[in-house]
Formats: sequence, structure tokens, C-alpha cells
Amino acid sequence: MLVFRTLEMLKADFANGKEVLRPDEYLNNGLPYCKKCKQPRWYVSDDNLFAIRGLCKCQEEQRMQQQQIELKQKRMIEFNNRQKLSLLGDRYKNIMFENAIITQSNVDIYNKARIYVQKSNVMLDNNIGLYIYGDNSSGKTFLTACMCNELVWKGYRCVYTNLANILNEIRASYDGKGLGVCELLRKLNTYDFAFIDDLGKEFIGREYNPKNSKWAEEKFFEILNSRYNAKKPIIFSSNYLIGELITVLGLDKAIVERINEMSTRVIKLEGDDFRQRARAEKSELAKKLGI
Repeated sequence: MLVFRTLEMLKADFANGKEVLRPDEYLNNGLPYCKKCKQPRWYVSDDNLFAIRGLCKCQEEQRMQQQQIELKQKRMIEFNNRQKLSLLGDRYKNIMFENAIITQSNVDIYNKARIYVQKSNVMLDNNIGLYIYGDNSSGKTFLTACMCNELVWKGYRCVYTNLANILNEIRASYDGKGLGVCELLRKLNTYDFAFIDDLGKEFIGREYNPKNSKWAEEKFFEILNSRYNAKKPIIFSSNYLIGELITVLGLDKAIVERINEMSTRVIKLEGDDFRQRARAEKSELAKKLGI
């Protein structure tokens, strides 16, 4: 309960011991001041008609810091909850742009990825998707996982998966265990950004099982069409150029045309063999340990 007193009443209360100084306070002209910042701890009205306890400069700073800590904690809880929806595995769930190894080869694409995230509202509103391709071990999954986590941190709902996981979910639904096609498509369309990693690997060796491959194509086209009609972007990553999805893997032309249409920008990730680098670092450590 706030008690309003005049300036003279307040000074009298401190003088006769009715008000007691706190350990970090001292009296200055009859009023309590902070020992640290030398600022008054009571607010006095301009006309001296009333005085109430207030915050000095360092108390206000401490209050602001506490608010920032609480806000960050709240944001982390929200981030972790949204991240569970993204389906990123443990290996990539904590990586952000600041964790990336930037080299001469990949600096350009990382700059573009950062711009995409910075202008995510424009990307979402205009349904701007990406197709990122490059050699094995060049870091495509790491790059797109960074983008996904950064977008989730900004508050977007993202899903990160691959076609194999989606198809397995559909197959499981035939036994009453997974999501049905309609339910899966509805769920996919609730996400702001969808990431499909390693596109194309599911169709390697398709000539040995043409029936299953045809089924996979049909379901994949349904997924693409669903996001396309919902006007929601997809970020693809693949080892193959878009044209090679036809010439190398033999995908249906309609599917590839839809991918091409949804990939507003096609970007190549040049370079560095990060898996080889990681293997070399582990090998060096093992060698130092005598193995």
C-alpha cells in the first residue's frame, strides 16, 4: 500500500527513526540516497506535496536487466517448443549462423541465407523459396538447419524433414500408425517455412522398383501442390541440379517443373568437404591419445 507524505513529513520520519535507512543507503539533506550511484531513492513531487519510494539509477538498471533475463528465458522456452515442431535432430538443433565455419567458398551463400532470414516477412508474404544444391559433404544440411533455427528463433513455425521421412509417415498410416495423406498435408501447410533436405536420394535405383518409385512420385507431387496452393515457401537442398532430377534420376517432368517454379532462387553451395575435415580432426585427436 502506497503512503503519500510531504517532504517535511518524510524527513521527520527518517530523523525520528520511523523510517529506517537500508544498508546500501545514506542520508543526504534528510533524504535517503544510494551509496553506489549517489541518486535519491525517493521521488518527491515538484511542489513538495508528496513523496514516495522510487528506484535509483542502479536499481532501475537492475530491474531492466532482470526483465531482459526473464524475457530471454521466455523466448528460449518458446523457441524450444517451436523447435520441437521443426523435426531437426539433436545434431543440428542448437546450430545458428554464429556456429557456421565461413570460408572463401561459402561466404556468398551464407550472406544470402542471412538476408533471407533477415527479410523473412518479405520471403513469406511473397512465397519466395530456395533450391540449394552442391556436392556431398559441402554443408547443405548445416546451412539449411542454421536457416531453420534462425527462423524459429524469430518466431516462425518451421518444419525440417526429408522426403523419405514423409513417405515413411504415409506408409505407416496404412497400418493405422502414421498420419494419413490428408492429415499430413494439412499439418505441413500450417508451417510458415518448410525445409526438404537431400532431395533426390529417395529416387536413386528407382529402376529396380518402378512401382514403389511411381507411388513416391505421386505423393511427392501432392506435397508440392499442397504447399504451392497454400502459397507457402519451401527451401530444398539436393546434390543434384534441378535439371538432373530428370536426366539423372528420371523424375516426372511435372514434378521438376513444380520444383523449379517454387524455387525462386537456385543457389550452388561451393565447396569445402566438411565431413573430411571432421574426420581428419577426429583422427588427429585419436593419434594424440595414442590410438
